[in-house]
Amino acid sequence: MNDINILTFWGVPNYGTFAQAYALQASIQKAYPEYDVKQINYLCQKHYKQYYSKYPIDPIWKKNFYKSLGKYLNPFSDYHKRRKNFPKDYNSIPHTEQFTASQLSLHEMDCLVLGSDIIWDYSFAFFDNDPYLFGNGLKAKKKVAYACSFGTVSNHDKHPEYVIDGIKGLDYISVRDENSADIVEEITGIRPPVVLDPTWLWDFSDDNNIIKPKFDNYIIVYGVLFTKEFINQTIEYSHEKGYKLICLACNDDKYDWCDVLIQQSELSAFEWLGLFKYAEKVVTSTYHGLMFGLIFNKPLAFCKSDFIVAKAESFLKKIGLYDLYVTECSSVERMLGLEWDYQTINHIIEIERNKSMLFLRKALKGE
Repeated sequence: MNDINILTFWGVPNYGTFAQAYALQASIQKAYPEYDVKQINYLCQKHYKQYYSKYPIDPIWKKNFYKSLGKYLNPFSDYHKRRKNFPKDYNSIPHTEQFTASQLSLHEMDCLVLGSDIIWDYSFAFFDNDPYLFGNGLKAKKKVAYACSFGTVSNHDKHPEYVIDGIKGLDYISVRDENSADIVEEITGIRPPVVLDPTWLWDFSDDNNIIKPKFDNYIIVYGVLFTKEFINQTIEYSHEKGYKLICLACNDDKYDWCDVLIQQSELSAFEWLGLFKYAEKVVTSTYHGLMFGLIFNKPLAFCKSDFIVAKAESFLKKIGLYDLYVTECSSVERMLGLEWDYQTINHIIEIERNKSMLFLRKALKGE
């Protein structure tokens, strides 16, 4: 085996999506320097246009028509900056040439790794039921799934034939959560191991690409749809303790309650990581906001939603934080003021990291 190609949501303008792609490629390359490890430069057209359409204007009968028209006509808008700047982060990762769907079907590779994130959540219309995300129709001598997730799909759902065929055609399967393990077991009769998200495989604390921010004494805010109560508690806590609230914009939510707002177009992925690394505390409602708060050992307040809890439930139970974040309805002050036992959490993570790398070694080299 000479090459390992990784298929994920390439180019998606989401920092967590970038970080897991970066971490998986870097971790495999470090473990096996003799291999040529690359990301596959491919995203189905419908998914790509969700973020990078040349004409992102809503129909005239929709209420957002004038707002979307203004973004498109303004050459300095966040939309145009994102189209220009975000791909630079992905291009910093070793990758193949850009493939169309038909070109990818002809691409020969020794080993295909599918992962990670919710690439198997076929319920999203703009994922366009892409069969390649399940390994269908791809010319690989070996097909491996690492930490894939079905996201909101339930094991009680009727799965499409291409999903069933793809799963059955994989040589090695691991998933990121118990729900996804249930689905794979239902399809194959074999329960796959639940492994860590790739962001835990890579040592971000010692990554020289991460950029230190100009701010200090701040709380990072990252997420969407924070509840009014959660927002009020966060504001009260920051005022009482003397912290600035620095928001890293996420979609089109409103963040006028924060002291500083940084748009996606103003921030590279490694600057985003630096803001997490050097923050005093983290406030988030997203999966990877949660992961990076924990990776950098920060006191962390989590505004839960059913969607994110479904993705993080298995992980939170492993490290003993499920009750704090899900069942107890803890206040922001309690979460941020907790005496965080990161020695114990990091010990648990190290055990899980070793298990995850053991799966990869077995899948990639049969060790």
